[in-house]
Amino acid sequence: MSIHPAFELVRDESIAEINSQAQLFRHKKTGAEVLSLVNDDENKVFGVTLKTPPDDSTGIAHILEHSVLCGSRKYPVKKPFVELLKGSMHTFLNAMTFPDKTAYPVASANLKDFYNLVDVYLDAVFFPLLTEDTFAQEGWHYELDSLDAPLVYKGVVFNEMKGVFSSPDSVMHDQTQRALYPDTIYGLSSGGDPKDIPALTYEQFKRFHTKFYHPSNARVVFFGR
Repeated sequence: MSIHPAFELVRDESIAEINSQAQLFRHKKTGAEVLSLVNDDENKVFGVTLKTPPDDSTGIAHILEHSVLCGSRKYPVKKPFVELLKGSMHTFLNAMTFPDKTAYPVASANLKDFYNLVDVYLDAVFFPLLTEDTFAQEGWHYELDSLDAPLVYKGVVFNEMKGVFSSPDSVMHDQTQRALYPDTIYGLSSGGDPKDIPALTYEQFKRFHTKFYHPSNARVVFFGR
């Protein structure tokens, strides 16, 4: 087996439970870790995950998760994610925000389609456009329904989290977690609390990407044949 000179092989072993040959690589320059799970599954899976611990409940990691998929250096279109949903042969395509990390997984049974998905996602994660308009669209902005109406908050994540916080079960879960872990990141709302989201600024949003979205903070996995 040949190894790309930019990487070093850290560990190589067979995992019988999932019928896979597991190889862990480390990128020499950045320290990025890449796990390769080679097996006979027809689905080819890729995922890049980054540690994104928030300092508050403004939903900064959640808003960024939405925003990086709104155009990048190589794919400067408004919604490449939507175009992939319409035209790709993907078997899975999504992104998820957790209290302590953000994950971008994709999968396809077609090799050419798979590598196209990987290319789009890697460019989105590490080289997004992150315009101020995208921040306003995906995070929050003011709207005026009529000239004599009061200003109201709108935004994709803001509206999504208003829906989440309108559910008694979700509110109970949120309050329970905050009570159990009051002095940790798990005591915050990683998705964003609607009353806190409008406190987030575009400058904070950009700094968060610079701080966490780089290869040294990334864990990458490939799965399949």
